[in-house]
Amino acid sequence: MRLLFSLLASYRREAVLSTLSALVWMVMVIIGPYLTKVVIDRAIEGERRDLLLPLVGAVLAAGVIKALGVGGRRYFAFLLSYRAETDLRNRIFEHIQRLEFNYHDEVPTGELMSRSSSDLSQVRLVYAMLPITIANVAMFVVVVAVMLSIDVTLGALVSLAVPMLLYIANTYARRVIDIATDVQQKLADNTAVIAEAIGGIRVVKSYGQEAQETEKIRMAAIGIYERSMELIKNRAIFIPLFELVAPIATAVILGIGGLRVIEGALTPGEFYQFAEYMVILNFPLRLTGWFFAEIPRASAAGGRVLDLLKTAPEIADPAHPVDLPPGPGDVRFSNVAFRYPDGPPVLDGFDLHVPGGRSVALVGATGSGKSTVAYLLARFYDVTGGTVSLDGVDVRSVRLSELRNEVAVVFEETFLFSASIRDNISFGNPDATDDQVRLAARLAQAHGFISDTVDGYESMIGERGYSLSGGQRQRIALARAVLRDPRVLILDDATSSVDAVTEDEIRNALKTVMAGRTTIIIAHRPSTLALADEVIFIDEGKVVASGTHTELLERVPRYSAVLATAEVG
Repeated sequence: MRLLFSLLASYRREAVLSTLSALVWMVMVIIGPYLTKVVIDRAIEGERRDLLLPLVGAVLAAGVIKALGVGGRRYFAFLLSYRAETDLRNRIFEHIQRLEFNYHDEVPTGELMSRSSSDLSQVRLVYAMLPITIANVAMFVVVVAVMLSIDVTLGALVSLAVPMLLYIANTYARRVIDIATDVQQKLADNTAVIAEAIGGIRVVKSYGQEAQETEKIRMAAIGIYERSMELIKNRAIFIPLFELVAPIATAVILGIGGLRVIEGALTPGEFYQFAEYMVILNFPLRLTGWFFAEIPRASAAGGRVLDLLKTAPEIADPAHPVDLPPGPGDVRFSNVAFRYPDGPPVLDGFDLHVPGGRSVALVGATGSGKSTVAYLLARFYDVTGGTVSLDGVDVRSVRLSELRNEVAVVFEETFLFSASIRDNISFGNPDATDDQVRLAARLAQAHGFISDTVDGYESMIGERGYSLSGGQRQRIALARAVLRDPRVLILDDATSSVDAVTEDEIRNALKTVMAGRTTIIIAHRPSTLALADEVIFIDEGKVVASGTHTELLERVPRYSAVLATAEVG
């Protein structure tokens, strides 16, 4: 609930206007029975024709103002709730973007999607109900005060509804808070299963595992159903109890109040006013009870959102950033150690120097740490020991935006967005001109096939770029990296998953973009290794040999074995 109330400060105007509108509505609701009582006791009982029309007009005016209050309350309350939901969704997405690879390695995409969708819907509901709940509480206090002024005994009996309501609400909350939290978690788990199944639909269909994936989702849905039914059973018990509070109070008032009219202690108008107030209190008592019933689930959802927002990024800008000096892209790893969370050491005493403008190829067995080297330079992860520097500056001392503008990575698995080819190439530089985009495409040997498409650079490529061939996707990714004109270009197995013809196309593109640029190539194919000025062989987290591909084949048996294994794999 702390999260819910902390956001209210950002929307004071909407919160104040919605609450004021609700209070105007409340005042008019309270005035209505009083005006009716005056009409009965003074105009009708007193046979005052001169008062009847003005009092009826006052009743009508109160009704109009009440209607305006309802409209204002609903408009500003929903304005508040949707703005708060939008703000929270934006904050969540911004925060997710700042979280490091480690976090995304461990938390499923569907889990994050759930926190920015179903969890936020629960939070929004509470915001929408908050103004009317405040007005309802105020209405109850004022109405009970008016009742006490009319008849102390009856007013005191009505006020007993408050502890009854609070007791029921507290008992209900204690019984369902854990269930509500579990329901929200299971909704997130189900979203994760669906997201994974849809994301891997090609694998699912190619292996004929549609039934298996459907069963996973069915079992996840059953888990949601079973826990939701526990929640519903509790609601089925406690919501009627909330509903009973007002009728019980009304029955008591009608019985005792009727006797007091017969005894002459109350006038018929006062009794009618009392009865009307009890009818009026039915609504706030029921609605407040319903609000309390929703609080546990909203609290669970808000807690999950807050947990996400409280997760501090491990990779962040330094407190006192250092600007990168002009330089050729000189890269140095000095006695670097690294391990992934809860994993064995990946790099240990790793040393590597890549002079500016030179290209090196990293070769090693699976798990040897070659991709980790690239990720540490781009600071997707931080070293656990030693330093990684670019042009003499520790990468941890540089702003992330500046560092990643100077270090571009082309990953093995190319990800393209469901947008135009131009938008994908200019993703890292949205302000690039058409000429700059075309130049990058030419350098990446992509301009030819792009020009052959119906809409050229404005062609939509579909989700993940599956409408293109593997080589075409890689060349667009390469153009995207080149457009930023980085000091260092990292190619993480960019040709490992393509055929020989496609590899030849990509290799021709690489020759162009690597010229005069510091380049780190992670590869195992001899034709790609030949592009590098030097080949670095990594084994068990250390550099164990360096030289040309031919030299390493001749003098390092382990190097030959690793390449042979990679080719077979």
